[in-house]
Amino acid sequence: MIDLNEAVDKDTDDASELVSGDDTGQINDEDARLIESDTEFGIKLVNLVKAVNLGEISYHEMVSNFTLADDLKCLYLFLKAAPYSPIAPIYPQEPFFLFKGVKVPGAFDLSESEAVTITTYMESEHPEYFHELRLHDLDQYHIDAYERAIRIYNDMVDKTRSSYHSQVKEARSQIIEISAVIICLSIILVVMVGLF
Repeated sequence: MIDLNEAVDKDTDDASELVSGDDTGQINDEDARLIESDTEFGIKLVNLVKAVNLGEISYHEMVSNFTLADDLKCLYLFLKAAPYSPIAPIYPQEPFFLFKGVKVPGAFDLSESEAVTITTYMESEHPEYFHELRLHDLDQYHIDAYERAIRIYNDMVDKTRSSYHSQVKEARSQIIEISAVIICLSIILVVMVGLF
């Protein structure tokens, strides 16, 4: 899950450039609460989608976490904009021979078909909310939360992808090392057999 304090601090710093302060350039208390609030909502969107991807909750439970129409609209648009299966498997996931597999991180493995299933379910529950819905139909709070959620989600996907690629690189180097040892031992064995 996301460290809420770290994300709020980061987004508060980023948002301070966007929010107009008073004459001294300071953000007033009302603006600070708004920034923290839409950041928290954005984090909630990200964490719930990750929980669905990991199988911790069903998509019905995710949708039922939102009761307000604008919250549901924001979730709907977030699901439509989230990258689908952004981390492609580039190495066997299961162990083979003497080598370990490298699992593709599941937290961001939202497939297009699953996103369509979720949004279709949402449309069937509240068709009036989602008919010709566009981002500009949301209020500013939800637009900000949506943008923060997209940025946080994409940043986390990039970091997770980099971590996955590092694990794959390490596994591949292990294969090369073990293969080199096996080849050397084979050569030594052939030479020893040839001497006798």
